[in-house]
Amino acid sequence: MDKYRISMFEPTSKDWWRAVILYGRNMSTYKMGLGDLIINYANKNREKIPLQELSEDFLDIYQERMEKGKHQKMRTMVNGEEKGLTVIERELKKIQQGETSREKAVNFVQKDALENMVLKKFHTLFNRQIPDPFYQVTKTHLILQKNTLDTFTDHQNKPLNHELSSRWELLEFGFENTRKDESLEVDFDAETVIKKNKRTTISRLRPILNGYQHGNCFYCGENLDDSIEVDHVIPRTAIEHDEIWNLVLAHEDCNRWKLDHLPPKPFVEKLIQRNEIVLKSDLPLKEELKKVLGNSPKKRMEQVWSQYKIAVNKNLTIWGGNDKFDPSNDDFYKKWIGNRNASFWERKFDKIQ
Repeated sequence: MDKYRISMFEPTSKDWWRAVILYGRNMSTYKMGLGDLIINYANKNREKIPLQELSEDFLDIYQERMEKGKHQKMRTMVNGEEKGLTVIERELKKIQQGETSREKAVNFVQKDALENMVLKKFHTLFNRQIPDPFYQVTKTHLILQKNTLDTFTDHQNKPLNHELSSRWELLEFGFENTRKDESLEVDFDAETVIKKNKRTTISRLRPILNGYQHGNCFYCGENLDDSIEVDHVIPRTAIEHDEIWNLVLAHEDCNRWKLDHLPPKPFVEKLIQRNEIVLKSDLPLKEELKKVLGNSPKKRMEQVWSQYKIAVNKNLTIWGGNDKFDPSNDDFYKKWIGNRNASFWERKFDKIQ
């Protein structure tokens, strides 16, 4: 346990949960599915859940996602045949084709997907077991620990639900779109992501970006509200591409004030750090970042700065006038953003009234 403890703070159950969800390794979305059910059980203050019931619920939530065409694992084509379905996807497909019964599928999922897989691996973080597990497993039941029940019956922790949902969507996006020979770009006019000739809605990028900004604007650091825009840190007018490594979420006002100005250098450094955090989180999209930026932190940093230099050579003006400008430390700017957010909520209440 001491190996995990950082001198700056003592991680709480909430901290460990967020670490598992955001930074745990994911070959499939099973941890998200199990995490979603744990939250639901804890919200109902259920301590003991029969494994049979857990398996049925697990099958049901995945059936909903499969009906929407969501990929739960990276897939490949081998001799014209699609490979890479999860156990639960295969079983649901068999039910659909009449090759097995729901009862047999539930039993198979309990053994292969739950007991032999995700229930064993859920607490693994950086190849080690976290010191404060969220449950124990007996031969017949999943037993939620007191720390789990306390965490999810605390209304202040409701954002954890949204964070898990966003991470799940993020993984699905990566499993569906990441390919070794393709690069993802965004068409902002058409609000689509371009993958060669295939397009998908840009709104699906927001969970990917938001999961690593913790719901805050990249520039001013204040909470994001409904007026969220995807912004190019290094202006698109300079580098003429929409690659994901250069995209962040910002307030509409922050984005429009920045416009096509060159960002102060600290924001480029922040962008580099953000991309490295994404790479450490074992996301499917990390291969996309490696392919575009390089296989080492040094190469990736050099590539980002080379793109920044392109913008500098085009004589763009610096946002705020110099490299010292930082809206998160500018009292006037923060008051302005705060007032804007207040008026946003006033408009919301006006609609209710």
